[in-house]
Formats: sequence, structure tokens, C-alpha cells
Amino acid sequence: MLKKSGNIRLIRKRIPILPENEGAIMSCSGTVFDINSRIKSKESIRYKLEIEEVLLEISNMFIAPANLEKDIDVALEKIGMLCGAGRSYIFLIRENGTIFDNTHEWCAEGVEPEKNNLQNVLCEECPWWMEKLSNDEVIHIPDVSALPPEAAMEKEVLGKQGIKSLIVLPLYVSGMLAGFMGLDNVVNTGNWGKDDVSILRIAVNLMGMGIQRKRAEKAIHVGEEIYRSMFKNAANLILFVDKKGVIVECNSRVEELLGYRQDELIGRPIKNLIFSDCLKKLKEASDEIERRGFSFNKEYRIFRKDGRPVDVNVNSSGLKDENGHQIQTIFIVEDITERKKAEKLIKESESRYSFLFQNNRAVIMLLDPETGNILDANSAACVYYGYPREKMLSLNIADINILPKEQILEGLEQEKSRDINHFYFIHRLSNGVLRDVERYSYPILMDGKKLLFAIVSDITDNRKMQSELMKAKMEAELASKTKSEFLASMSHELRTPLNSIIGFSDMLLTQNFGPLNDKQLRYVSNISMSGNHLLKLINDILDLSKVEAGKMELKVEEFSVSDLISEVKALLTPLASKKDIQILSTVDKELTIIRADRMKFRQILYNLVDNAIKFTPKDGYVIVEARIEEDQAKIVVRDTGVGISEAEAKKVFQPFTQLENSEYGEQKGTGLGLSLVKKFVEMHAGKIWVESEFEEGSKFIFTIPLNPAN
Repeated sequence: MLKKSGNIRLIRKRIPILPENEGAIMSCSGTVFDINSRIKSKESIRYKLEIEEVLLEISNMFIAPANLEKDIDVALEKIGMLCGAGRSYIFLIRENGTIFDNTHEWCAEGVEPEKNNLQNVLCEECPWWMEKLSNDEVIHIPDVSALPPEAAMEKEVLGKQGIKSLIVLPLYVSGMLAGFMGLDNVVNTGNWGKDDVSILRIAVNLMGMGIQRKRAEKAIHVGEEIYRSMFKNAANLILFVDKKGVIVECNSRVEELLGYRQDELIGRPIKNLIFSDCLKKLKEASDEIERRGFSFNKEYRIFRKDGRPVDVNVNSSGLKDENGHQIQTIFIVEDITERKKAEKLIKESESRYSFLFQNNRAVIMLLDPETGNILDANSAACVYYGYPREKMLSLNIADINILPKEQILEGLEQEKSRDINHFYFIHRLSNGVLRDVERYSYPILMDGKKLLFAIVSDITDNRKMQSELMKAKMEAELASKTKSEFLASMSHELRTPLNSIIGFSDMLLTQNFGPLNDKQLRYVSNISMSGNHLLKLINDILDLSKVEAGKMELKVEEFSVSDLISEVKALLTPLASKKDIQILSTVDKELTIIRADRMKFRQILYNLVDNAIKFTPKDGYVIVEARIEEDQAKIVVRDTGVGISEAEAKKVFQPFTQLENSEYGEQKGTGLGLSLVKKFVEMHAGKIWVESEFEEGSKFIFTIPLNPAN
């Protein structure tokens, strides 16, 4: 029925008909009933039943969701259809709390989905929206166009989606805001009823519980996976032992540590693995676990499968059931065999260090380079400085060293960065006496801090002796210089008349001025030989004086070693022939040219070969060998002579030394030849030495660089 106001009312009519005579209708009358409220009441009952049915179905889905994603989609569809929405959806906030995403969406027929457009939405882009959700408010917008100015950003976003009205409720997971659920109307504006809000409240809570349960299950699963991975890949052996002390589970580390397979160890009593003297400790650990729930850092010695012992450190804790009764014990077993060995070595080392430190006769101190404090001092240090040990350890190095403390600390700071330090100081003893000391120190690391280990030696007497030696050295050098100058002067004075004597005697030997009888010839010949011997002595003295005075220079040039050896052989072969001695030589083909002073090299070789001939018996050999060894020319002059005793070998290169032997007696010579040889070799930056066994011959060996520095 259409009312005057234009509203439609539902009515029910009852009209009885009154017939006229002969069946004709005379009139009718009836009653009209308004049934609008009755119809609404029936619809309300039916709607409520539908709501209860939907909520029951949703509740069943989220009590134990098998497929949470699918269940949420189904729930959104049912709620959207029940409430007559154009779109229903879920947004979830990410863990960082700054971004939310449209994770689930249902759209009525003809409504465009927006899910793909609503990903990675920044919370700061919807401040009004997020503030209301954070305050647990329902966002009910009957008309989007009427949103307040503070919701301008939200109004723009909703307008782009064509939303006319909406209702949004916060979604909580584990008591924290995790997102929101909402319904959109893209056709009409209008209010959402109280029933809609109630339905959504219940539905969003059910979904929150479902998400919470799923996340918890995932966390449990991840936790179990992590536990399994940690258990399997743990660096230490892990054992699970039941109340009877039997091993019920172990990880794969058992094979490496104890040599058992996992299945071999499971079922064995744990006490069977432990040395008998450690069983008491196991009982104490068990009591401790019963009392406190855990036991830490217990060290045991256990058996490997092959019987070898293993030192281990064990941390253990009890596992309890829901009633608080202990059902198992977890043992985490760490192999400390190497650590125990290291500890033993460290202990032995510390013991040795302590013994050596305290019983060493040297004065030893341990210093803090930052403060200069004496941290430790041995008995020798206490005796030397005259302090009891307690007093000694209360001193600073500045109490002993006469230098200013600032200067001492600056030096100590530099010392700790160098490997080894060497200094000379003056130290003050307890009685006030000052002593010259020499100190060696080097940094050592103790308890993570750099300290200085210092060894002190008293050099007061040495300094005094050095001073006296220096004075004696200067006096000796002056005397030597005076001697050399005197010898040089005398040699020059003697050489002039000596040359005349040699010259006149040689002229007489020619007998150009008249014949000489045998006796005269013998006398004149002796005069000539003695004169030449004296002249050689004078020349050697002059050469030695020049070398000692530093006035002799090398004239370095390139020459053939082989040619020079041949030259010396030619000069000395006549002398060797008188004793039927052969001079042999071998030259390494790689040793061709050498850079040296040719005349001095010739004199070195000449003197050595001449000396070898003197001490070689008849029918013997003198052999000259030349080769290259490590950028050096090595020359060996070897003979088959009588050899040199060890005592004579030590002084063979000293000036005016002449060798003697029982067979030949003292050999004629100046006693300067080998001394000059040594000087000439050393001028070339070379070395010379002798190797000999008495009556086995001798080897004189010298080396000089192939390319000496200028």
C-alpha cells in the first residue's frame, strides 16, 4: 500500500462478501492489518540466523586453519556478501612497522580489484588512518567525500579507488596491531549498521587468532628446524640421557670425539664412558641438576672406543615434563684434550720461567712502560740494588735511574714498540752509590698488556777498563806509528848504501876487473846474497809500514787468473827444480777474468808458492787451484810438505814469524811474507786462512770478490 507520504507499507486484508438476492453481491466489508513490522521481524530473525551460521563457519575455519590463506579468502567472501559490501579485504603490517600490504581481497561482481595497487604502502602516508587504528578505533566512513581535512591524504587515496563509504576495524595478533580488515561500498554512501560492526568485530578477532596460531606453528617449525640443525651440526658432542642414566640420543660428533657410531652409543649407560675416579663428580653434577636445574663446567676424563682417554668439559641441564618432573638430562660435551695439554705446557713454562727468573744471577726486572713501575724483580735485582723484595716492588724505575722521570717514561713508551732495546744508564743503589749499567729490554704480552722484560748488567768496571784500554790503544797506535815512521826512515837510509854494496859485489862477480880465486868468489857471492836478502827485508818493511799507515792504494784492473798463475809458475820453477818439486795448477774454466790489483795479487801468489816450496821435501808437489765460489775467487795453494802444527798455524800470519820443523830447521826468510799476504788479501776485502795437519802438508786458502767495490 502506498501511503500519502510516499512510503510503502505491507498490509494484509480480510474482506467477507455479502450476497444479494438471487446470488448477486449486495455489499462487502473487511479488515485491513498492517504486517510491516511482522515481516521485518521475520527478516531480522532470518538475518541473525544467517550471521550465526557464517560466524560459526568462520570460527571453525580459524580454530585450526589447514590453509590459512584460502580460509581468509573464503571468510572475506562470506562477510562481504553477508554485509552487502562491494569489496572486503585484509591489510597486514610488516615486521618493521612502517609498511603495510593488501594481502587478501574479495570483490563483488562488477567491482574492480585493487589488491595489486595497494602493496608497499607507507604507514606515514596514512597518518589519520593509522592513528585511529593504533587507538583501537573503528573507522566508519558513511561518505568518503565528507572526510575531515586531517584525513586529506586518505580521502585522495580512497577517492582514486571509487570508494563511497567504508568500515575498517583493527586486526590484532598476539596483542599487537598487525593490520586491519575492511568493507568498501563503491555504489552508494550510507551507514553500516550495528550488526555489521558486531559481525566484523567477531570476524576480525577470529582471523587474528588464526594468523596468530599459524605464525606460532611456523615459529615452532622454524625453531624445530633450527634445533635439529644445531643439534646435528654442533661443534660439541650432545647427549640426551634418561632418568636411569642411559644415553637415548646423541649427535654425529660422537664418531669424531669417541670413535662410536651413533647407534653404538645409544642404549649405553653414560657412566660406562667415564673414568672411575670421575664418577663421584658425575653424582655431584646430577645432584646439582636436581637442585638447580643445571650444572656447568665439570671436567671429566672419558674413554674412546679404542680405550684412549679424552679430557672433556661438560655443561648439563635437566629437561622437565609439564608437571615439573625431570625426565632427561642434556649433556654438552666439549673436547678439551688440546687445551689441557696447552695448560700443562703453560704451567710447566710458568714454572720454568719462575725458576729461571728468580734464580738467575742476572739482574732482571718486569716494568710497566706506561707508569715506569717495577712490577717484578728477581732476587739478584734485590741484592744488587740493596732493597728487600717488598720495597723493590714498590719502586718506580725513576727511583733508580738518575734521568728525569719524564724522559724515562718517554723512552719506555718507545721501547714497547721495538723488538729489542739496548741502553746505557747510570743507576743509583740504595746506599746512594752510582753505577754504570747496560740494560737490554724487550716487550712481552702478559694478560693482554704490553710490559717490558729488562736485564741489567753492571758495567762500571768494564767502563773503567775500556777507558784504560782506549788509553793504552792510543799509546800503542802512537808507538806503532812512531815505529813505522822510524823503520821507513831507517829503510830509506839503509837502502842507498845497500844498493851500492849489491852493485859492487855483482860487478866483482863478473871478474871484469880481474880474476878472483875460489875463496874470494865465495865471499863476494855471500855479500851479494846477503845484500839482496837485506834489500827484500827492507822492501817488505816499507810495504808493511805503508799498509799500516793506510798509505798503500790498490790499482784495480782486469787480468787473466790463468795467465798470472802461469807467470808465477815460470818464476819459481827454477827454485822448485833444485828440489825436484813439480808445480801444478788447475783453473776453473768459468774463472777467466778478475778485477784486482795485479801486482799485489801476483805478490800474494808468489809468496804462498815460494813458502810452499820451502817446506816441501824433494820429489814433492805444489798445487795451485783456482775456482769460483759464491761470487768469490777462491785460490788454494796446496803442498805435500811437512805441515804446520796447530800452535804455529795460529801465528803464521803475524809479522816477523818464521816457521820451524825438525827436518828443515828454521827456513830463511824475512818473516814478513805471509803477514804482507794477509794485508794484501784484506785490502781486497778478502779472507785468508790455513788448513794443515802436521806431516800431512798444508793448504793456504784465500778468497777475494770477483768485482770488489771501489
